[in-house]
Amino acid sequence: MSSVLDISSMYNSYSSKLSSTSADSLESALKSTNSSSDDEKLMEVCKDFESYFVQKIIEESKKTLDNEDEQGEYMQYFSDTLNQEYADIVTDNGGIGLAQQLYDSLKGTYNIK
Repeated sequence: MSSVLDISSMYNSYSSKLSSTSADSLESALKSTNSSSDDEKLMEVCKDFESYFVQKIIEESKKTLDNEDEQGEYMQYFSDTLNQEYADIVTDNGGIGLAQQLYDSLKGTYNIK
C-alpha cells in the first residue's frame, strides 16, 4: 500500500506543478520572444500552445464518457499525464494546424526574421 501512496504523492506534486505552470510557462515563453529570437523558438512555443489546447479538448471530451467508474486506480492517477502525451503526439504529427497559424501570425507581430 505504501507504493500506491508514494505514487499518489508524486502524481499530485507533478499534477499541481503542471496545472499551475502550463499556461503560465507558455505565456512567459511567448513574452520572452522578441526580435532577437529565432524562428525555431517561436515555433516551439506555438507547438506547446497547440499541445496544451489539444490536451484541454481531450480532457473535456473524456468528461462526456460514462466509463470513468471502469478505470483502475492507476489510470485515474495518471490520466492527466496520458492526456498530455496524446496531445503531444497529435501536435508532433501535424496537429490541427493551430501552431502554424499562430506562428504565421506572431512572426509578423514580433518581426522575427
